Amino acid sequence: MSEPLNDELQLHISVKWAVQILFLVFTLTGAWYTLNQNINDNSKEIAHVKESLIEFEQMLDDRMDPLEAEREQRLTEMNKSLLDKVLGKDD
Repeated sequence: MSEPLNDELQLHISVKWAVQILFLVFTLTGAWYTLNQNINDNSKEIAHVKESLIEFEQMLDDRMDPLEAEREQRLTEMNKSLLDKVLGKDD
């Protein structure tokens, strides 16, 4: 007949392998924390750039508003004068 199954498990790891496994675990853990920190730093920098762009856009809009109002006024006056010429109105 066949032998009964042996339920004992013996695992032999040499000191060299144990040190290498620990080194691998510590390296992967350190790399993960470093990567996580770099991602957080990049997220903060992206948020700062976004805020700066919004601020710049608002500043640019404030500078352009008077120019656009002046241009719109000149176009309105030009349209009135052309309409007067077309309709033959002389003041």
